[in-house]
Amino acid sequence: MALAVHRHNPDFEVMMADPASMDGEAERFGPHSLVRDDDGIEVASPDGVVCWVGIIIDDHLKARISLDGKVSEINEVSLYELLTALDEAAKFVSDNGIR
Repeated sequence: MALAVHRHNPDFEVMMADPASMDGEAERFGPHSLVRDDDGIEVASPDGVVCWVGIIIDDHLKARISLDGKVSEINEVSLYELLTALDEAAKFVSDNGIR
């Protein structure tokens, strides 16, 4: 997934992380978006992260996507839908002058 995201938009800062091992990592790295395993716990975005994608793998691939504090859930999510969410985050960052 990390390779697909990088190939789709190599200039957009995205961090892939396990929630259990994040402990301040996102704040130090400063990504615009965070893609992580979804532990089912609603968490706020780390400082500077305008979008997070929580991947849920059970019988199907699901995702919870938060963009600017609004959370939505997609059942049977596709790579296209994930990349579209990250494109929306990139547009939000650009439109709002976020660095």
